[in-house]
Amino acid sequence: MIIYRLMRAYISSSSLRKSALRALAKALTTDQLFYLREQFTLFGPNKSGHISLQNMKTALMKNSSGAMNDSRILDFVNSICNIQYGMIDFEEFSAAAISVYQMEGLETWEEHAQQAYELFDKVGKGLLKD
Repeated sequence: MIIYRLMRAYISSSSLRKSALRALAKALTTDQLFYLREQFTLFGPNKSGHISLQNMKTALMKNSSGAMNDSRILDFVNSICNIQYGMIDFEEFSAAAISVYQMEGLETWEEHAQQAYELFDKVGKGLLKD
């Protein structure tokens, strides 16, 4: 259920935070991406590689425990209605499913953060400007 909570937090995040999470997602290792791909597949993406709101709702209903009742599922589905076109692709899913707190505990956190930062530092001088 952590994926659902992370996705909900992502959807309500500012555009800056979403951009930072997308950058972090691009710095993930092959193993980390494999894990996220497995999670993504559980939602049953369509042939074009997108998950629809209906797929998310179905996966939630199928995988929810007794602790998560139907009303909470509907609340979650309603909160994710903000997804553009009601679809999410793997790249956005990866950004949404990242737990920064868990990543900070990794030995490779500094490398991940540096790679993500470099995506914003277009000039290479260590400064972020508009």
